Amino acid sequence: MTARRIVLVDDEEALTRSLSSRLARAYPRHRIESANDGAAALTLLEGAVDLLITDVHMPGLSGIDLVFAARSVHPELPVIVMTAFKSVDITSLRSGPFTGFLEKPFKLDLLLQQIDEALSPPSSGFSGAVLVQTLPDIVQLYVHSSATGQLTVRHKTLEGHVFFSQGVVLHAQTPHAVGDEAFYEIMTWSAGEFSMRTGATTSGRSVRSAWQALLLESARRADERLNAGNTHFDSATPNFNNASAAARDLSMNIKESLHKLNQVDGFVGAAIVDSESGMLLGHEGGGNLNLEIAAAGNTEVVRAKRKTMSNLALKDGIEDILITLGKQYHLIRPLRSRPTLFFYVALDRQRANLAMARIALADVEKELHV
Repeated sequence: MTARRIVLVDDEEALTRSLSSRLARAYPRHRIESANDGAAALTLLEGAVDLLITDVHMPGLSGIDLVFAARSVHPELPVIVMTAFKSVDITSLRSGPFTGFLEKPFKLDLLLQQIDEALSPPSSGFSGAVLVQTLPDIVQLYVHSSATGQLTVRHKTLEGHVFFSQGVVLHAQTPHAVGDEAFYEIMTWSAGEFSMRTGATTSGRSVRSAWQALLLESARRADERLNAGNTHFDSATPNFNNASAAARDLSMNIKESLHKLNQVDGFVGAAIVDSESGMLLGHEGGGNLNLEIAAAGNTEVVRAKRKTMSNLALKDGIEDILITLGKQYHLIRPLRSRPTLFFYVALDRQRANLAMARIALADVEKELHV
């Protein structure tokens, strides 16, 4: 086998030391490099790399965000994700980059098997089965990997489907529901299996909410189910303990960030919007201004501007878009960390200071983590 470069990432130093040593013995020709956090891993991923092995839950940059960042540089990079599933059976591969999952703790033989599959000549892609334990992680991985395909989840006699198109959740269906409600139902299932059929498409769109809003609402419903003592599904709902806490943190972070904009001179209203779906992730103020309608309308503004830039072959990003009305300024600012999201801020023109508003918006963005 040709010598390969493998990057191993986990915040548990003892694990990275042990695994690095074992992998070096198993693959003496390969170059094994390790990091204990996402930031250090990004440095290792700047050069040529053949395989990334990463944990999901790490402080700072999570494993999911690391996969997203790595594949933005190396689109076909094979990845093995170490996470807290109860059992793993990664099998046949189709088109696209290899994505494997491993339960922690795991046997070395299972890791070696997946490494061999990942480094084999690409017939790549992902398909397989795993007991559902943290479905939100699965959804986020496919979103951040810009995946296109059909995620099938099976629970007892039930079967649900979620379709992705370049990372956007387009359609969800169960025997009882379609669209957003079907997605929420699937997120409450436990002790099932999932498989991903890469490249599968759907003819229509039934899901209207952005993926962040879908997971936030799923976590809220899971909390309600637990608080009500409802144990209808096996012994527990999916592991939303971490996901629910993360969803609450995200919701609070968005709420606090938008609340700070309330202090800007001439403030009328503000929102954070997903430009892929036009959905609000959070809003503040508004008064007589319908922020939901404004969000949907300005989504079209952002899309049109990006299309124009693409047609003009302008290799640049949008810093902000200013719309000047008779009585108001409407300021649109895409997030640098997540360009598909944007701030929308409405200001009273007589009282507003645009320069200070832009400075305040930039400061708030620095404290926003999405």
